[in-house]
Amino acid sequence: MKYSYIKVLVVTSLIMGGCGGPKTSESLEEKKALLATYKEERDVLEDQIKELEAEIVELSGPQKRELRLIEVEQASATVFNHYIEVPGEVKSNKNIQVNPEISGVILKRNYEEGAFVNQGAVIAVLSAEVLKKNIEEAETRLSLATSIFERQENLWKQNIGSEVQYLQAKNEKEALEKNIESLNEQLANAYVKAPISGTLDEYFMNTGEMATPQQSIARIVNIASVEINADVSEVYVKDVSKGDKVEVSFTAIGEEMELPITAVGQFINPENRTFRINMKAPNKEGYLKPNTLAIVKINDYTKEDAITVPSHLIQKSTNGDSFIYMLESKDGKSFAKKVVVKPGKTYAGKTVIESGIKAGDKIIVKGYSEVVDGEEVNNVTNA
Repeated sequence: MKYSYIKVLVVTSLIMGGCGGPKTSESLEEKKALLATYKEERDVLEDQIKELEAEIVELSGPQKRELRLIEVEQASATVFNHYIEVPGEVKSNKNIQVNPEISGVILKRNYEEGAFVNQGAVIAVLSAEVLKKNIEEAETRLSLATSIFERQENLWKQNIGSEVQYLQAKNEKEALEKNIESLNEQLANAYVKAPISGTLDEYFMNTGEMATPQQSIARIVNIASVEINADVSEVYVKDVSKGDKVEVSFTAIGEEMELPITAVGQFINPENRTFRINMKAPNKEGYLKPNTLAIVKINDYTKEDAITVPSHLIQKSTNGDSFIYMLESKDGKSFAKKVVVKPGKTYAGKTVIESGIKAGDKIIVKGYSEVVDGEEVNNVTNA
């Protein structure tokens, strides 16, 4: 038989093994010869093993190869929207710092911080002793000037005295009246009033401190309605118009709303090449505080009946072509087919396929990175 030689080799090896192998007294040349014999035996054995394996496969009959498992999704036409996202910020045009009109020591603060105040409410009272004394002095002078004027007027009616004397008395009286009126107006400014209705957010000065027109006493904020400002790259100047709807999300508070653009800036900022857009948002609950960050999503591209696939399914070949794998059925079997595609715009993990596939095609979505073109596969989705 063809295996007799291998049997002899095996027996020889067993005998040598039983004798304890080569002795240490053997010469170097004898050891080299013995090593060459072992290698020859090994090569013969390896060849015999390969022949035996092939004969076993042949005698066992055809073996069923295990097919690679894949899953597919059917491509369909849908509306695809692409957005540009820019950071925005909440602003309030009713965020007022209140400065007094005159200087004076703060005698009283009439509200607690956080209280709601109406427009015109007195939020602080300043000392005005100098003004009060000036008014008293002016009123005393006015009393005398009024008496003199009345006498000159009576004399003038009787054609006694000169017209100049009459006019001088009249002028003195009227000047003092205007002076007192002006002083009373200044005295009214000692009562610092709220210029708008809103929340008295913060007092900047305490009772007993000297207030001046150059320093704010308090801040009043009304955020029942706020603005969102965002700067958009000039690249998109053709894509943004007043009245366009945008999606605005406030990640810090988990709120999102759709708002119209109320104003589009007509100036490109030379420092960052952007223009400003504004949106107005209702804020009855008061969650949107000034300087809250926002993300503004502007729809710059829409395609009806677009074929889209998950972006990660698109692969690149060595020649730069983009391709995906789809399922092809033939003679009751399923095969992976490599299809070259032309990708379009990408947004939120989806890419538009301009050409290469159509609605109804079965796209391999699981196992796509392991299959090869033309490989028979096992579709476990039954799609």
